[in-house]
Amino acid sequence: MLTAFVSGRPACEADAALKSASLAEAAARQCAVLWFGEILERGLYRELGYSSMPAYARAELGFSETRISDFMRLVRKLERLPAVKAALPEIGYTKAREIISVASPRTEAQWVEAARTSSRAQLVQKVKRVKARPAARPAAALFAPAADEPVLAAEVPVRVTVEFTPEQHARWEALWEQVRRRGAAGDRAEVLLEALQTLFITTSCSDATPRGKPDPGVHIHVHQCPDCGQVKAGGRALGRADTARVQCDAVVSTPGKRATTTIAPRTRREVLARDRHRCQGPGCGRTRFLEIHHKTPRARGGTHDAANLVTLCASCHRLFHERQ
Repeated sequence: MLTAFVSGRPACEADAALKSASLAEAAARQCAVLWFGEILERGLYRELGYSSMPAYARAELGFSETRISDFMRLVRKLERLPAVKAALPEIGYTKAREIISVASPRTEAQWVEAARTSSRAQLVQKVKRVKARPAARPAAALFAPAADEPVLAAEVPVRVTVEFTPEQHARWEALWEQVRRRGAAGDRAEVLLEALQTLFITTSCSDATPRGKPDPGVHIHVHQCPDCGQVKAGGRALGRADTARVQCDAVVSTPGKRATTTIAPRTRREVLARDRHRCQGPGCGRTRFLEIHHKTPRARGGTHDAANLVTLCASCHRLFHERQ
């Protein structure tokens, strides 16, 4: 039981109260990590109205980017280290955080035992000694790519396979670790697309590009069957949420007719400027792959007026239509 703070207490009482509060804090942090992992692994943040776990943690928990990255790194590594996860209530959050940086499925039992029999200071020294000998631990065991976040049940996932040389794979793992540390961890597919978009913008802004020329962006062509109404992209049928996204903000081209836009270009620019070219989804704030969403759908009488429009990234836009 926590002792309420009262200034001026004797040394022995202050000492006992601080130790009690420290133990309670450690227990609460362990519990928070496990619940964080539960919401992440089951994708419950989507049911709560957020397109990613970082967005949920920012808006609902008030986590900083560093803390989000720390929790996600710990949770994902605990999923690959079941013995460490099972021992978390016993060894505590701080010791678990130390050993996940060096433990692997093959060595986790030994590290759990070391955590049980060592003080935190002794454990830190053991971890430092191992880190000083990189050959003693394969990089693949420490920084294996994290599992993809859950996809929508209505979608058929498209898997892309890339072959790496050992050196390229080591670079991949090191880069993903930097991404996690900077708090950009989230939907891996979206992070990769944002990286490619950044590279595209950077290269398109070279000296050969005339100044003042707008960035052409990335355009996705989809086809809607005139008979059944099914929408396809690259020969694959889109799910309900993505179909609604396309109908929300698109350029419509009909053979023999002039191309039209679902939202007037002037209104679209006005909405993007009003929202500072940032996603307005809860806890998000992305600046890539922005789309315009109708707050009240057209099918329910919503208009194309700026007051009924809001800027969302592709992930948040998909989530809004999925929940509708």
